[in-house]
Amino acid sequence: MAKIAVISDIHSNLHALYAVMADFQSMQCGSVVCLGDVVGYNAYPQECVNEIRALGCPVVKGNHDAEVVHFAQLLKDPAQGSEFAIRMNPLARKAMEWNASRLDEDSLTWLRRLPLQRIERSKFAMVHSCLDQPMAWNYILNANDATGNFQRQFLPLCFHGHTHQPRVFTWDGRHASEHAEYWQQLVVEGETVVNLEQGRKYFINVGSVGQPRDGDPRACYAIYDSDAATVTLRRVEYDVAGAQQAVLSVGLPEYLAERLGTGQ
Repeated sequence: MAKIAVISDIHSNLHALYAVMADFQSMQCGSVVCLGDVVGYNAYPQECVNEIRALGCPVVKGNHDAEVVHFAQLLKDPAQGSEFAIRMNPLARKAMEWNASRLDEDSLTWLRRLPLQRIERSKFAMVHSCLDQPMAWNYILNANDATGNFQRQFLPLCFHGHTHQPRVFTWDGRHASEHAEYWQQLVVEGETVVNLEQGRKYFINVGSVGQPRDGDPRACYAIYDSDAATVTLRRVEYDVAGAQQAVLSVGLPEYLAERLGTGQ
């Protein structure tokens, strides 16, 4: 199997998406999968949907992908979908309303029909949040959180996103563990390689393309090489200032631009 790029949490950041696409092409990835949240927060929802669809790649639904459909319904009929709107903080809600207003009907239909999880080539599972309760959109922040997922994970490898923080969790058959050394190396060197050992299960968060939240503003994604039995997490420089200016130019909240520069 050729190398597979695994991307997640693009969040309408076209500058970051283009940089990551160029990077995984330079790394000779033969294909790509997307773990959801194509839209939200930033200035290019329609363009990012178009780019992901053009790739023709497997995609699972993220919470922002699901919510943007409901916000689009709310814009058409305020009596519809209001219960979904209260789930988000005011900044996220304003960004979601704006994103929803910029998406065409075909894109909304595509987002609506995305599956919550899928198995890719019988090699690995992919989900936005976790396998045990994919519609609850739970945040997996530590080994204890990961335990429920491992109890539903029947393949050795599963990729997820949602927290915007690259993390590596393993399961030895009895206990879940988190391996912070991979993130530490990623911070210092911009890349870290996870060697997949037989007999263990791996639940790997590939970080965020468009809105990192681990203190590093660089885009993050992963490359799975089944022949070498490795997962490589990579950071990618992109035009953060350009993405920030785009957010401000369309009238989205200033904080959404600021956080791109801090990776928070």
